Amino acid sequence: MKKQIIYTILILLLSSTAVAWDGVVSGTVSKIHVAHGANYAFRVYLDGSPEMCGNGHNWAYINEADSNYQVFVSTLLSAKAMSSDITIYSNRQNGDPSGYCKIGYVIFN
Repeated sequence: MKKQIIYTILILLLSSTAVAWDGVVSGTVSKIHVAHGANYAFRVYLDGSPEMCGNGHNWAYINEADSNYQVFVSTLLSAKAMSSDITIYSNRQNGDPSGYCKIGYVIFN
């Protein structure tokens, strides 16, 4: 009985974490665009141009003022250079259904 309760709690926690992101997409980095610090500064496209956060946009970004910007950039550049798969978790900008996809978490596979 105790194990069942623990498993139920774990499932609820894990499922709520997955719901927190508007998009979870995996693939290889195909293109990188760089702009001014607050103008969608570092943009990433994946091979096949999948929708990044469920609203038609096929790129995700992070701005220079965002936390861990340099770590995100170096990780994504390394993944591109090595042709490695990554997983990008993103949310729509300001919660807007048509907003651009802002990178919130990256896994270098």
